Amino acid sequence: MLKKLPVTVQVLLISIAFFLIHFGIVTFLNKINTTPFLMSYALQFIMTLAILFAMIKIYETAKEQLGFAFLGLSTLKVGISYFFATEYLFQNKEMLETNKINFFITFLFFLSLDVYFTIRLLNKK
Repeated sequence: MLKKLPVTVQVLLISIAFFLIHFGIVTFLNKINTTPFLMSYALQFIMTLAILFAMIKIYETAKEQLGFAFLGLSTLKVGISYFFATEYLFQNKEMLETNKINFFITFLFFLSLDVYFTIRLLNKK
């Protein structure tokens, strides 16, 4: 049923579900600083949507370049995420470890979404 929805709606629904589960677990286990938590989700969500839109456009124009485009866009995403994390998220020494763990969980989740939808595009007939 989920595969029949547009890709953006699929990403949105999966992201909301993961966010609610992740936020629930983190707030249950310990206190978190919600601003960096929400900022990291927003940044990763926006970058994932941008990558997916770019991948769809590349698929429509040059299918054979899709893998290379994914590698380049993923590298760009890692660079932007690193800059964002070091400049904005990891400044508070009290919550540093918690922010790092939550950021990398979020990053890996959205990276896996990028990989999943790229694989679906590559396997599309």
